[in-house]
Amino acid sequence: MPTPRTEVGGAVLDGKLYVAGGLLRGGGTVATVEVYDPAADSWATVAPLPEPRDHLGIAALGGKIYVAGGGIFGSGSHPDAWVYDPAADAWTRIAPLPAARVAHALVALGGKLYAVGGVVAAEPASGIAVYDPATDRWDAGLVPAPTLREHVTAVVLDGRVWLIGGRWAGNLAAFEAYDPASDSWTLLPDMPTARGGLTASVLAGLIHVTGGESEAGTFRQHEAFDPRSMSWAGLADLPTPRHGLASGVIDGRWIIAGGGRQPGLSVSDVVEIWVP
Repeated sequence: MPTPRTEVGGAVLDGKLYVAGGLLRGGGTVATVEVYDPAADSWATVAPLPEPRDHLGIAALGGKIYVAGGGIFGSGSHPDAWVYDPAADAWTRIAPLPAARVAHALVALGGKLYAVGGVVAAEPASGIAVYDPATDRWDAGLVPAPTLREHVTAVVLDGRVWLIGGRWAGNLAAFEAYDPASDSWTLLPDMPTARGGLTASVLAGLIHVTGGESEAGTFRQHEAFDPRSMSWAGLADLPTPRHGLASGVIDGRWIIAGGGRQPGLSVSDVVEIWVP
């Protein structure tokens, strides 16, 4: 990756992995957005975020990239949200989150965006914020997640939001699914390795997780959950253990970029791809 950084956001659009924001080695927050094209094995730089952000939420929806919340090193968290149009290579401001939120996950489901987990007002965020692009409005009146946590990851599968891992007063293995049709949560089998700062993607009907950190080091464990058997299994480990990393699935391959090799503020430019 051209810019080594950690605590980035990653989303896949049109067969490319967008890596946005993050922290540099010295602690500065960046607005950089770089795009990896696996077909050409090359990176390109596109229009930066309107403002620097780390620990941000990012998701692709309707042919565009959305970013919501995140922090700026030394100045706390922010509620701002923007949408990126790749055709125009430009960002546009949209309605901000109901409250500043950082270290959360942002996913797209049913034409809407769901911000889950993270930190709001120095406390773990219990509520979900859902954004409707048709009305440019956020709704925060949904049933809160059972387990409070930040530095969390989430994916969408089978019409539900699957919230995985994270931390608050220590790493967590909690695994829960939110069903927007019933506005309800389901408790699921804990992830084998408790960790925050991890990444996750869906590949071949399985939920894959890897990376993360603890005070003792970073994690290389790669674990996958099968919703049919409701069980976890270990797979080939991440070659370079990292936290605060970005990932996405393109053409049946899991692409993992950036992140910190050591706990806390460290950075890397590493890109590794897992092939089933």
